[in-house]
Amino acid sequence: MRILIAAVTVAMLAGCATSPISADKADPVPKDRFYAFGGASDSELVVTRDSGFSGSGCKLRFHIDGKAAADFYSGEVARFGVTQGHHVLAVEPVGICGGSGIYEAEVTVVKGESVRRRISGVSVYPTTF
Repeated sequence: MRILIAAVTVAMLAGCATSPISADKADPVPKDRFYAFGGASDSELVVTRDSGFSGSGCKLRFHIDGKAAADFYSGEVARFGVTQGHHVLAVEPVGICGGSGIYEAEVTVVKGESVRRRISGVSVYPTTF
């Protein structure tokens, strides 16, 4: 009986996990949730939020250098025009999931480069997806 309960628990937790999604397969962030960095620039920052059930109802606000750039739901992607150099990226839960802080990461981009990052949970990570 314990083995059955353990197996069901593991299966339920696996169903709540998130997983990386390719920027090509993700849905674009709608224009009404895109706030800044939408134009062409020196370089491109491609940000994708993981797909999956865990936290999927929570909207996450993505910031670049302290400025709100876009709001993401699960399985969405946005492409931002950024200048070359050092940038601070941040993720902030908003709406009904808000109030739990801002989580930051750094990125340095080279002119003409396309850099990919993924939002997993409430953190930003390098990715190849």
